[in-house]
Amino acid sequence: MTANMQKKILAAGAAALFAISTAAAQQTTAIMNGAVHTVTNGVIENGDVIIEDGRIVQVGADLSPPAGATVVDATGKVVTPGIFAPISTIGIEEIGLDAEANDSSPERGAGFPLGAALDAVDAYRPMSTLIPVNRAGGVTRALSAPAPGDSIFAGRAAVIDLSGRPNSVTKARAAQIVVLNYSGAARAGDTRMGSWAFVRQYLDEARAYAANPDDYARRPRDDRFTLYDLEALGPVVAGNQPLMAYVYGESDLRNLIRLKNEYRLRVIAVGASEGWRAAASLAAANIPVIVDPLANLPAQFEDLRSTLENTARLHAAGVEIAFINPQEFGAHNLRLLTQQAGNAVAEGLPYDAAIAALTLNPARMFGLDAQFGSLEPGKIADVVIWDGDPLEVTTRPEAVFIDGVRQGLGNRQQMLMQRYRDLSRGDLPHAYRGGEN
Repeated sequence: MTANMQKKILAAGAAALFAISTAAAQQTTAIMNGAVHTVTNGVIENGDVIIEDGRIVQVGADLSPPAGATVVDATGKVVTPGIFAPISTIGIEEIGLDAEANDSSPERGAGFPLGAALDAVDAYRPMSTLIPVNRAGGVTRALSAPAPGDSIFAGRAAVIDLSGRPNSVTKARAAQIVVLNYSGAARAGDTRMGSWAFVRQYLDEARAYAANPDDYARRPRDDRFTLYDLEALGPVVAGNQPLMAYVYGESDLRNLIRLKNEYRLRVIAVGASEGWRAAASLAAANIPVIVDPLANLPAQFEDLRSTLENTARLHAAGVEIAFINPQEFGAHNLRLLTQQAGNAVAEGLPYDAAIAALTLNPARMFGLDAQFGSLEPGKIADVVIWDGDPLEVTTRPEAVFIDGVRQGLGNRQQMLMQRYRDLSRGDLPHAYRGGEN
């Protein structure tokens, strides 16, 4: 085969792949007769959602499917926007205890000099086996965020979709991560005074660098402040990028409010197990909170006044909320966010507020609510059809759409279940039986 023929074959293959992907993006789908939770306009019983070219074009009742549309019967089902996980390590952590398969954080004590400059996109793997597992649970978008090493700044997080496509980054550098709970204090002389002073000093240096980078680079400076970190903090001090701060106790939350006001930052609080103690102040400061609804035990000193009613009390005070799983589930169990929401409802959170906390609120936190988080004409079609109430533990998605394209729900866990469902002895070990199991 000549080189010219090889080029023609490769070109034809690329054209075919482009045609397939274009056709998928341009398909028309009509989801009919479901209980449609629009999030912004209530629930439409026996409602319909029409999707064209990856976007929602109609939402209502008694709509007519467009000619040639793929019709999906959602009778007796629940239709919601896709679940948006507001913080995770998905795509940068595959196996938490295996250093080679975990890029979420620099090793502690290794003397690695950078923190804020780290970028989750550089380590993101869209082929992670954890992506289809969580997609099968109804998660369509997530924030993939680095965890801190020796610095209290962890780096820049990215919003990604869970399609598994190579180009699945929705918004790079969507937020900067900082730890200002005890974990931050442990990185700053083992005192909260040190961590808060260090953050203020870093923000002051970042401001000075942003005002005149060339002059700043030429003058003597503290070796702790690398130019790469200061440059990465530029969008934070300019108010263009949210600072996502892990804070749990009431005093740290009030410090965060002061920091936001002093530096005019965009701030998101993560954790906030004592958030109810500062709920009115958080609402007045317009600080959204990503909270674990099941955090009710004093695992740490800063959690002493945690309660299962924390989420409901925050919402009642006017705080915008979203949900986080316990940190050990940062990449593996984003699909359990619906269970977190169900528990919050059981402790007093209104049902519609729980659905918004799973969908629209996280999108708004990262400036993406014009595109995601609700079922409205013009928005990108991230849609899930559930076989029942999505906040019930036995409910499963029957269909998941990302950018209007129906996704496969198969995943590695299902494959393992099928392989080992039959444990009877055979001629070959299970690992060599191919499609038999």
